[in-house]
Amino acid sequence: MAVIGTFIIDFQTTEFEPDGKIAVDLLSGWQKTIQLENAFALDPPVQSAGWSFAKMFLAGQFVEKIYTAYAYDINASKGKKFEDKFIAWLQKELKNRGCGAQIKMAPEMKSF
Repeated sequence: MAVIGTFIIDFQTTEFEPDGKIAVDLLSGWQKTIQLENAFALDPPVQSAGWSFAKMFLAGQFVEKIYTAYAYDINASKGKKFEDKFIAWLQKELKNRGCGAQIKMAPEMKSF
C-alpha cells in the first residue's frame, strides 16, 4: 500500500456535543488499542444555521493501523478509492454508535 497522508475530514452535525463526544471516544479507543498518541484531532466547530461544522484530522499512520485491523470491512465499503472507502466505513462506525454527524473528505485533502 502507498504511504497514507493525513486525512482531513469535514464533520457536520446539528448536535456537536454528543456527536463530537462519540467520535472522540471512538477514535481515542482505537488510538489506545494501537498504542499511538496525538493521532487525531477534532477542531472546535463553527456554527451556522443550526449546524456545526468542524474539521477532523487523522494521522496517516493512524489510518494505516486502523486499516490493518479492519481491512476486510473497509475494503467492502462503497467507494472507488481507498480514501472514499475508509470515510464511508468510518461514517458507518460512527452511526452504529449513535453519532448523527455526516462526514466527508474535506476539499483541502483532495488537493494533495
